[in-house]
Amino acid sequence: GLLITAPGGTDALAAFAQECDQAIGVSVPDFDVDSPLGTTVPTDHLTPATATYPDGTCDRPNVLNGKCDRGSRFRVLVNTPDAYVVAHARKMGLSPGQYGDVAVIQHNKVNGKTCFYQGALEEGFHLSHDGKVKAPSKGVGKPAFWMTPSQIVNSKFPCVSCHDNGPIIRSPYLAQISGPNQLPGAGDITFNSDPEPYSFVGADFASWKAYKVEVNDNLCNNCHRMGVNNVSNTGNVPSNGTALDLGIKATAPSQESKHPHSATSPIWMTPGQDTFDQATADAALEIKQCAEQFHAGSPLPNSPSCKITQFTTP
Repeated sequence: GLLITAPGGTDALAAFAQECDQAIGVSVPDFDVDSPLGTTVPTDHLTPATATYPDGTCDRPNVLNGKCDRGSRFRVLVNTPDAYVVAHARKMGLSPGQYGDVAVIQHNKVNGKTCFYQGALEEGFHLSHDGKVKAPSKGVGKPAFWMTPSQIVNSKFPCVSCHDNGPIIRSPYLAQISGPNQLPGAGDITFNSDPEPYSFVGADFASWKAYKVEVNDNLCNNCHRMGVNNVSNTGNVPSNGTALDLGIKATAPSQESKHPHSATSPIWMTPGQDTFDQATADAALEIKQCAEQFHAGSPLPNSPSCKITQFTTP
């Protein structure tokens, strides 16, 4: 039958996915989260061993929810010299074959073009939790599995509000994976640094902007960008992002649901540090204090002690 094109409607997602495929040069396929081609994200030293979601502590909990989410899955669906597609499924205590959050990132390393897809959420959207996932190029699904682009943009978790120094957040939770599903950029200390390009495909995401936050002689700037974005702290979106939030979490004396920092449960930042270091935490705080001077529509700070520059391109 004929598809009726409606703004934000079922096939707005299919149209977006088609635009993404053309811009990025690889496609998001159908996939089964439980396929043996995927990897279960380790929850090493889960304590107590019988802990069920959202309880328990472990060596490398996720940072988004601050939980040890046993049974979560990650898969590199496509990986070429120029582009990749990765999928992450958060189990969230659901029954076999069901997942509480499925997200896909599609990125071209050469031109920077990036697309985010979000599915399976319960709260506010009541989406299907089925781990047998249909490609977003086929639409939102029946029953609905994927959010539409306009739903993502208008949600309280627009992707760039966290992903503001590049496409991938490399916390130890996913960076611990080895083998064919190793996270792109894991082990590369300069990943998400200049001149790596970053931009968003599609009219719905044209307003998203990310900026690098630079403080003279700051440790955090030595390896990768620290980012701030134009959607955090606006409307219903919390104060998220690499400079405002993740840098602080990555260097703090403790982390939610995580064992005390040690060689087996190392602190996120910096690599090889393992335990808390005040100078590292101070560096992250300097970056945060600079990022707090960002106000959308106002002149950007531009001094050695705090410089903020847009790095995403249209």
